[in-house]
Amino acid sequence: MRIVVWVPVPMYKKAILDRIGGASGVELIVIDDPRELGPVLDGAEGMISGGASKYTAEVAATIQERGTSLRWFQTVAAGNDGLATHGIRAGVTVTGSGGHNAPVVAEHAVALLLSIAHAVPDFVAYKGRHTWGGDFRQRYKSLYGQTATVLGFGHIGVEIAKRLKGFQIRVLSVTRSGSSHELADESFSTKQLHAALAKSDAVMLALPLTDESRHIVNESALAAMRRSAYLVNVGRGGLIDQRALAASLSSGGIAGAAVDVTDPEPLPADDPLWDAPNLIISPHCGGGGSTLSPQRLADTVERNLQRFVAGKALENVLTFPTSSGASRE
Repeated sequence: MRIVVWVPVPMYKKAILDRIGGASGVELIVIDDPRELGPVLDGAEGMISGGASKYTAEVAATIQERGTSLRWFQTVAAGNDGLATHGIRAGVTVTGSGGHNAPVVAEHAVALLLSIAHAVPDFVAYKGRHTWGGDFRQRYKSLYGQTATVLGFGHIGVEIAKRLKGFQIRVLSVTRSGSSHELADESFSTKQLHAALAKSDAVMLALPLTDESRHIVNESALAAMRRSAYLVNVGRGGLIDQRALAASLSSGGIAGAAVDVTDPEPLPADDPLWDAPNLIISPHCGGGGSTLSPQRLADTVERNLQRFVAGKALENVLTFPTSSGASRE
């Protein structure tokens, strides 16, 4: 059984190959460049790769044209924007990463929230000036007993909620359906987003980026937030209208924000977001810093490979649109 492996992140690639390299009855074809994909797909029944930014229209078209024997696609990405945009060949079962780095991303999200609420950027600036304090108190706020909305309650959103609960923060969940969850004190649908925002002292974005979620935090959503509220984004940069965010921060529309993702990335040096006050920008590093994430991912991949070879039902099955020949232009 031929399985194609294209995993661009070296530490994830190594962890996966260390785990499945000796799998019985499996011929692993490992590539490092998507231009190699076409020929190796001939006769391949499975593919282990990413479903985010590397999964381009060209990759989707190649799978559509050459992956006629493909039955399984294991995505190793935390987000799967590319799969959502470009789709997958009909008849291919897509399985997810099982939230391999969700605890790590959630840790970073809460670290960003606490940093902006506790005026950490002010303290860093004071240290650089050898100054003992200043006017930080108007920006310094405890979140104990406050309310946070978690927008997107998948693997990462749930892990964020767990950590917020540890700080005695009340959690509101916002999902497409508005279904309840044991970790949420209240649940809202995305159609009720503004009602949730109006109740919140902090808003945490952990959504995938789709046509529906693009700029879900726009001028009107920011206006619905409390002036004392904080915004944190560890989802995708396109979830926020960045010009509206910069304007809101500059006018005091919200108290502060912290983003690990921007649109585009890297953020251009002349983007107005850099000059927005009370804002922390981290360079899309929220999923890093842990040796456990690659091992958790490798565990998921190994289990699904074993199940695929044995003809058993796969774990973490995801649903994406069917592609019909994506454009290469």
